Amino acid sequence: MISRNKSSFHRIAYSAVLIALGVGLGYALAWVPNIELVSFTAVLGGFLLGAGYGLFVGATIFLLYSFLSPFGMAPLPLWIAQGIGGALLGLGGAVFSEHLKKPLYAASLAIAATLFYDVITNAAGYFTFPTKSTFIIYITGGIVFGAVHLLANAIIFALMFPMMIKLVKIQNIIEVNKSR
Repeated sequence: MISRNKSSFHRIAYSAVLIALGVGLGYALAWVPNIELVSFTAVLGGFLLGAGYGLFVGATIFLLYSFLSPFGMAPLPLWIAQGIGGALLGLGGAVFSEHLKKPLYAASLAIAATLFYDVITNAAGYFTFPTKSTFIIYITGGIVFGAVHLLANAIIFALMFPMMIKLVKIQNIIEVNKSR
């Protein structure tokens, strides 16, 4: 949670750093299926900067990563779904910021947000790459991959958010002591 007294310039700078971090972390784990730190970084953006910046940071991370993906850019409907999913992850970080202090709540947010993200991107993928299989078969065919994604994000959020909150508290203490 960045102090509400910070100027717009500071918030924009923090946003840029979080966007670069999120995209970079996306590339760092791009070759590992369904294990990623992009979602965590999007939620962290909302947690640190609030709802408006969280929406922007989350959407921008996902849109930039997908646009510049080493696997090629996603088709437009899927790309838009990824941006919407990222924006909502950022918003979730702001809305549930007080609850992220507890690992169980952080894991719960990860599961709910990842499930939502997976459903909207799988739905967009289905309409982008239509097959002879029905929509339900298309969605259920990815259950194993989705389960790995849900479990990985739950663990990442449960471990990382309590650590990030401690780091923010330490940073706030340092800033207060410097201003004396």
